[in-house]
Amino acid sequence: MTSLKNTHDDWDLILAKLHLFDKAKQLWHTARAWVTQDLLEVDTLYELGVLAAIFTLSWLLARRLRGVLSRRWAGVIARDDRRAQWRRDFLRLLGPVISLAFLWPLYLFSTHAGMDNDLLTLCANAAGAWVLIRLVTAALFKPFWARLFAVFIWIIAALSIFGLLSQVVQVLDAMKLTVGSLKLSLLDLLESLLFFTILLRLGIRAGSYLEDRLAASGELEPSTRTLIGLLSKTAILVVVGILSLEIIGVDMDMLTVFSGALGFGLGIGLRTVFSNLISGIIIMVDKSIRPGDVIWIGDVFGKVTALRARYAAVVTRDGQEYLIPNEDLLSRQVINCSYSSREVRLKVPIGIAYGSDVELAMSLAVQAAQGVPRILESPPPVCRLVGLGDSAINLSMRFWIADPEHGVSNVTTDVLKKVLKLFAEKGVEIPFPQQDVRIKEMSAKPERA
Repeated sequence: MTSLKNTHDDWDLILAKLHLFDKAKQLWHTARAWVTQDLLEVDTLYELGVLAAIFTLSWLLARRLRGVLSRRWAGVIARDDRRAQWRRDFLRLLGPVISLAFLWPLYLFSTHAGMDNDLLTLCANAAGAWVLIRLVTAALFKPFWARLFAVFIWIIAALSIFGLLSQVVQVLDAMKLTVGSLKLSLLDLLESLLFFTILLRLGIRAGSYLEDRLAASGELEPSTRTLIGLLSKTAILVVVGILSLEIIGVDMDMLTVFSGALGFGLGIGLRTVFSNLISGIIIMVDKSIRPGDVIWIGDVFGKVTALRARYAAVVTRDGQEYLIPNEDLLSRQVINCSYSSREVRLKVPIGIAYGSDVELAMSLAVQAAQGVPRILESPPPVCRLVGLGDSAINLSMRFWIADPEHGVSNVTTDVLKKVLKLFAEKGVEIPFPQQDVRIKEMSAKPERA
């Protein structure tokens, strides 16, 4: 029974290939006859002249309109965002859109009048396919995938225009692939892949649009917005995957049999990925770290610019961006300078020489801190006597800032520069390490035995 079934499938494939070959051969003879017999007829030459005039006029109008809109949108087009990309894509589509605006009314009129319009039909369909492909690829895909998807759709459009699409579909449907008890055709796989790709890109675009709308509203905290975006994109991926399997015809009951083993294998292989994902969700829910916070983790000090499913992006004052796994943010000690308050107290050690006026030095240090714009007036800066060292009297200058994301070393530098200037003006000495060397008289040279 199985052999008879396989033989039947093989015959279907052979017949489909023969039909495709006959159709392609017929199309070749038709095109050859048209070139040798109809190309130089008056009606054909008239149709070619009309098409040439339409494309020339469309090119001139598009060039003129593109220049006007480019000058008007110059500020928007120069940016690197989605709105600017849409404007740039629209400018590139002006020529085909204007051509289509001329071709389709003329095509409808000639068809209604019963005129011979084979070339006009071909050009109108090609222009419509071009505009549609460019719109879909620009809206859903990045450049590389847009070009790949455009080639795929152009092949389908060309087959449809030349009347070969139904025969190609029959051939693809006759090519079977058996996986266990599930039998799939190549056509089913291609349809599912196309559906999955388009739905996935639509879902990602919808998630990004939702994040942008939440960010623009300003009603939710950054961590909440990030969590909503992450959960929405995850839900979209799950729904798209299930729908794609349903389209192929995969029995979901059969899939549950393998889900345990598959989940176990994925759990072992992707343990770190899932750990970072769960850690990221925990961080977003408890809001211990949020976009915009200034944190210390290990030797990294900087501002959190983004929280992702796998990592947090931290930009330092050097402009370097560290991608820190979410698991590290939970398991390691993190100093969040912005958790409860953005105000941070800094301590700057200062040493003065013995014999200097301590009260004057402390007063000058406070005066120096008060002259730095980023230092808060409340709480006010203070200077404490913290110890008597071997070579210096140790003071500690303490003050508060409210913008640690702008750096802490630079504000410390400003304070010390003012301290040095005031100390030099008032005669307060900065110490340096001193050592006393005492030389004792040597005893008489010992006598030899």
